[in-house]
Amino acid sequence: MKRYLLLLFLLLISSLHVSGAYYVVSNQPEVEKDFSSIQSAIERASSYDTIFVKGSPMNYGNVLLEKPLVLIGEGFSADINTGHTAKITRILFTANPYRRTISSGSIIIGFEFPYFPGQRANLITVANENIKIENVTIERNWLWFVEIAGSAEGWVFRNNIIRGWIKGGKKEGNNMAGASGFVMQNNILNSLMDFHQDQIMIENNIILGRLKNIKGALLVNNIFTRDKYFLEDVFDSRFNNNLAVSKQVGKEICYENPELFESAYLCSKGANTGSSNLTGVEPGFVFWPTDDIMGGTVFKLSEGSVGHTAGQNGDEMGIFGGEYPFPANAFLNPEIDDPFPSFVTSIY
Repeated sequence: MKRYLLLLFLLLISSLHVSGAYYVVSNQPEVEKDFSSIQSAIERASSYDTIFVKGSPMNYGNVLLEKPLVLIGEGFSADINTGHTAKITRILFTANPYRRTISSGSIIIGFEFPYFPGQRANLITVANENIKIENVTIERNWLWFVEIAGSAEGWVFRNNIIRGWIKGGKKEGNNMAGASGFVMQNNILNSLMDFHQDQIMIENNIILGRLKNIKGALLVNNIFTRDKYFLEDVFDSRFNNNLAVSKQVGKEICYENPELFESAYLCSKGANTGSSNLTGVEPGFVFWPTDDIMGGTVFKLSEGSVGHTAGQNGDEMGIFGGEYPFPANAFLNPEIDDPFPSFVTSIY
């Protein structure tokens, strides 16, 4: 385990082309550590330092991030099948113009963000369109809600379970706030909405809910599991090699052919284009009784599934295809009883 942590640490630091300090955080009195709170470690750390957060039954609370840091929680490792996750309520990505600090370039790996009724987003950016938070990586986390409240560019979401929605913050109009250049790769997610900057790549995801108010996206090798329509105000986007359980992709009132991904959008100017998409097709997920992430399935395709070769260039559709296959064992933890309650698919 220690060798695994050291290896990941060295890989992360080498990818940033910098060297930095390494701190351990735990809110448990019997655990050896450098700090008892994440915020204390952040205040002490310099840019591009690494903070490893030990698992705990207690939540670490809210985190204010004003500088580029690597935060690694207990849940990132495939070796961890026992014990607790590292739980955070919320991370606010922000900037301090007086201290000339900004959280651009941060990496967040391996945290659980528990659900609280009526809660705000788990990850949120500063609500200022003149301050752009750039090049943040969000990987192998359990999330509920993400909201871009100001401007953000070049974020990567990879191998996460996102149980609620991600709001890109950009609606139609003249304001320039919102998300641009976002990449969504190999995530299990519910809904995406309010991406209107013509720059979002959505690749090899399992999408349980809807895409709403999205313009200019590229979608490749995704599997849409909703049994009803799942596109709402999505246009000027390109769909290649996606699979949908539903025969209807969008509302009849807005799509010239609601049974096709490639269809003229009647409620605004523009059309969705693409090729080799499938609708009304069951992906054929297998049941894994011992590796239970999602109530009996981790969305692995059965041996005879059409999704094995129906992806772009003959690649596999869904979270186990592409360049970043989903680490199926990385999220196993006895503290998480039901990561996707049944009501989640009804959100948006």
